[in-house]
Amino acid sequence: MDEINKIKKITSIISDDLIAFENELENCINKSNNFLTNDLKSFMFSNPKRLRPIFIILLSKILNIKDKKTIQNISLITEILHNASLIHDDIIDNEKLRRNNPTFYDKYGAKIAVLEGDLLLSLALNILSKTNLEILKIFSDKIQKTLEGEIEQNASLNKITDEKTYYKKTFNKTGNLFLAGIESLFTLKKTEQNTKDNLINFIKNYTIAFQIKNDINNIKNKNLSDFKNGNYTLPVIYFCKEYDINILDCKDQCFQKCLNKAINETDNFKKNAISFLNKIEDTPYKKALIDLCNHTLRSEF
Repeated sequence: MDEINKIKKITSIISDDLIAFENELENCINKSNNFLTNDLKSFMFSNPKRLRPIFIILLSKILNIKDKKTIQNISLITEILHNASLIHDDIIDNEKLRRNNPTFYDKYGAKIAVLEGDLLLSLALNILSKTNLEILKIFSDKIQKTLEGEIEQNASLNKITDEKTYYKKTFNKTGNLFLAGIESLFTLKKTEQNTKDNLINFIKNYTIAFQIKNDINNIKNKNLSDFKNGNYTLPVIYFCKEYDINILDCKDQCFQKCLNKAINETDNFKKNAISFLNKIEDTPYKKALIDLCNHTLRSEF
């Protein structure tokens, strides 16, 4: 079973919500009526995992929030912003492929790619205007912190940082959109502070584990694009502390030790994430979320 079908099976409990989400997302993209609309639809609907809207929908069920329209809007905003950031990231990183397809940057150049990413931002802002002032403030804050994380990452290119700095930078880059989703849900229903804290800590640990796994895969797949672009991720940080040789010249078995250490860190953050989630009342939606965590953060790299 491929990755997307496995995720669909785990999240079958919210299949109706996800179908409604996909339909509304397509309606949103169709509103961007220009010569790139078909390319944008292909980019947005080419086997995406949809983890951010899935998390928002499952967490809304766990919190027993009934405002379906606002939940859908929050899901749309996070997914559209995520994809806008991918288009812009491809420009920064000179990436030619995304999801096994040519990037906007490779196909049309930097100017068009910037404009296409900005177009998605405008679509997200339009949806954001239909929510409430508290949600607007939450997303404004989290977008700012995400961009600060990107700036911090680019300011530290070709520099070996420590693990603590890497985790902070990683969360700012990856975790803030997830966090914007759950904090927005809190505005829709009064929630005990203890529950809020547990869910926020769950998100923080999950997103760091998720990014470490992506960083490991970048190296396991022999891509090394992060390293070549000067972005030294956790496995590279471990490697540079351990060996005094060029990473591009190292033997596979030499680097495996550092990969294994990073894999152990992924497992530690995953365990922490699930431990916070386990403090929440048991429901079928919580089980689906735990299963999703175990699947997306599994150790078989």
